[in-house]
Amino acid sequence: MSTSSAFAADTWVNMYKNGVKVASMQHVDSGDYFRVYDNHADGHGVRGHLYSWTGYDYTLVMTKYNGSGAGTYTQMQYDVWGTNFYAMQVCSVDGSGDTSPGPCSDMKYFSE
Repeated sequence: MSTSSAFAADTWVNMYKNGVKVASMQHVDSGDYFRVYDNHADGHGVRGHLYSWTGYDYTLVMTKYNGSGAGTYTQMQYDVWGTNFYAMQVCSVDGSGDTSPGPCSDMKYFSE
């Protein structure tokens, strides 16, 4: 009989525009940090969204804006529970107050 050990694994979601990665969001499993990366100097900021499964639908629980420029990331922390399901998405935005972001990445669904 063989056994496999459990290990922490980070989760990523990326957004591409014309084949170029412009934004990313990472769940750092060790410590439950979420990092929102701006990967491309295009004059737009990026916003990461974290959703939690409520049993019927995904509900937004946290967002983080990164307007610091290409090559940077901002970070937020949210306690992810192993019994719950989550989703991440990263979008291009025109400033921290932009309430109609787009384009956005696909949703990345995960659990611990």
